[in-house]
Amino acid sequence: MKKKLTKIFISILCIILVGFCGMSYYIGIQVFEGSTQLVTCEDTSQVKETFWTKYGIDYQTFCNTYQIEKIELTSTFDGHTIPADYIYAAGNENDKNNPTVIMVHGLGGNRYTNYPIAEIFLEKGYNVLTYDQRSSNENTARYTTFGYWERYDLTDYITYIYDLAPDKVIGVWGASFGGATAGLAMEDKEVEEKIDFLILDCPVSSMKWMVEEELRNMDIGLPISYMLFCGNVLNKGKLGFGYEDANVCQTISNVEIPVLVINSKIDTVTPQFMGQDIYDAISSSKKMIWTVDDSEHTDMWLDHNPEYREHVDEVLRELDH
Repeated sequence: MKKKLTKIFISILCIILVGFCGMSYYIGIQVFEGSTQLVTCEDTSQVKETFWTKYGIDYQTFCNTYQIEKIELTSTFDGHTIPADYIYAAGNENDKNNPTVIMVHGLGGNRYTNYPIAEIFLEKGYNVLTYDQRSSNENTARYTTFGYWERYDLTDYITYIYDLAPDKVIGVWGASFGGATAGLAMEDKEVEEKIDFLILDCPVSSMKWMVEEELRNMDIGLPISYMLFCGNVLNKGKLGFGYEDANVCQTISNVEIPVLVINSKIDTVTPQFMGQDIYDAISSSKKMIWTVDDSEHTDMWLDHNPEYREHVDEVLRELDH
């Protein structure tokens, strides 16, 4: 009788365990798919007229003012096409051997949504290269990874620009999700050595925090830590890295080029602590941080335009030291 009860108990335990594993796998798949496909090419293929109105830019006038050349690279990481616009500063037409800024858009944007801020660099004589990140607009690469895989697209374009203008200033500007891409790319010292400055506008610092916050906002009723664990296990199994690996504070700590971090105290998308943590992690003295009190996510260009320009000028002056 005792042996029979023991067998029944073990059978029930095995059923519970199999059921728990099955449920965990299902939850992990849902978290994985949700966190790695936050946007699609279809979602980000258009720029609404309200966007241009918000930034006070007429798209057609911009295109008539600057020579814009479409460029496509093949990713050295996984072979997808990386579409970009190469924008020549006035007077630099057809000359790529020129100071250049590479601009990395945020989640939900595309290469065109960088046009408004591109003008600050174009007006200073810098050429600008702005490209579509993974799963955005014409970049059909699968999975969004909060900068972890996106950094390889950026690295390809840094190499492209460096080969064309090895003796000229090269800068990288990244906003939000694009800030994470730029910061994570700095883990490779050879990449950092090819650029001269970095500007991070409301940067994401941690993939883990972003996924956790997304789960919290969904309010499913299951423990957040459990869902995060399941998603992380699936992420490691399918993509080969965990949430903790996509941490900008770790990859940027030893950067030696000038870095400007821009953030806001009321930003709810990438809260102030993210930019502050990145700034604090940098050991170099060539770091700057500008924090405003009252701007929504990435709206500092609109709300504090003169100050924004002054801080960019401060970064560029640092290059002369």
